[in-house]
Amino acid sequence: MKICIVGGGGSVAVATRFITERMQDASIEVFTKRDVAGYRPCELTYVLGKQIKDFETIISFDSRAMEAKKIKYHFSTGVTEINRREKYIVADDGKYSYDKLILASGSAPILPAVQGGNGKGVYVLGTDVQYARQLEAVIARSKSALIIGAGAIGLETAEVLAQQGYERVVVADVADRPLAKALDKEMADMVAEKLQSIGVELLFGTQVAKIEDSGEKKLVTLTDRSIEVDFVLAAVGFRPNSELARNCGLEIGLTGGIRVDNHMLTSDPDIYAIGDVSEGWDVIDGKPLLAMKADNAVRTGRVAGRHLTGDGEAEYCGTVGAFIIYLAETFVGGIGYTEEAARTLPGRDIKTVWHEGMTLPKYLGGQPVKLKLIYDAGQDLLLGVQMLSRVNISSELDRLALAISEKINVRKLAGTEIVYTPASGWPYGPVAQALDKCY
Repeated sequence: MKICIVGGGGSVAVATRFITERMQDASIEVFTKRDVAGYRPCELTYVLGKQIKDFETIISFDSRAMEAKKIKYHFSTGVTEINRREKYIVADDGKYSYDKLILASGSAPILPAVQGGNGKGVYVLGTDVQYARQLEAVIARSKSALIIGAGAIGLETAEVLAQQGYERVVVADVADRPLAKALDKEMADMVAEKLQSIGVELLFGTQVAKIEDSGEKKLVTLTDRSIEVDFVLAAVGFRPNSELARNCGLEIGLTGGIRVDNHMLTSDPDIYAIGDVSEGWDVIDGKPLLAMKADNAVRTGRVAGRHLTGDGEAEYCGTVGAFIIYLAETFVGGIGYTEEAARTLPGRDIKTVWHEGMTLPKYLGGQPVKLKLIYDAGQDLLLGVQMLSRVNISSELDRLALAISEKINVRKLAGTEIVYTPASGWPYGPVAQALDKCY
């Protein structure tokens, strides 16, 4: 079987792994505009922050291993056309036929729709390592920056700059708090306090009106002030690269992503779409959404790879929006809906629980943990979780993400067996205590 793949990100690595393991006669051609593959984009800010030595450290592409698996990568190669009727694609380096096609064209960072928003001195950080290389160069020669957007990428980069001794780091956002899509204000305010403690200046409820040159610097005009900095980073979001799919007549969803079913199949039964370019759905209310995260790339690539090779039960289960970020020596995580978002759901009896506890006893090195639960009291179902601690809370978040995804009753969840040893936690820990407050 001949398989063509458009894109070279993490979803492709997972899909090809399953295809080559399960289909020995498969021949795979991968076309990517990038000049390299085999890295995790989430680690790019770690290189910028010097926690990882350089970009080469995170790149693990092995051309010989790919060739042995009959996978050929076409780097720095775009695809300009899909002919679905005759089943071929047109790439920069020629025309290629396919039996099955996988679209993994990813997403592109959005530039501000303001005067000067796409000019010199305005940078973005996308999944392509080239964005990070450009940013690395400007970071090294600058001492001040304004970041538009207080989401994960904007805040991670702000911390990088603050830790490298910048004279001024400003983050501006139209929202009233950092990480507004994931955290309610009381939790977000704690994150803001931690960022301010390391020298990051936060401006909320403000819009960028104009970006212009001011000698060698950039002058950014906001709603109520103007700020002069060495460069601007736009971190306002991403849009799916779905133009190729749109041009060949595939169905595009309300979000702008490619519409897929639970096997990651598009409206064409011989074409899959995976990763950032595919439109997923919210487990809680079923609405379409874009889940542009590394774990979603893995999950969608896994489903497509298994289904393409004959596993008819391989199924994508949607998303509960689970996320975690490490900022100012603190893990911040969330799942599902904020209280603000949950209260927009019709027919729900929304209640919340706020709880503070310790990850371990103090005498074993425990640290405080703060958490908020959002739940539907009428159905005894969790709708959202927010947590903050200096200790890694990912295992607790994983557990609660599964509970929300599978709609496990709060009472049953509170009584579910867990593992325990004194070095790992409590037999009756903060999450269980918080769940017991829900009824």
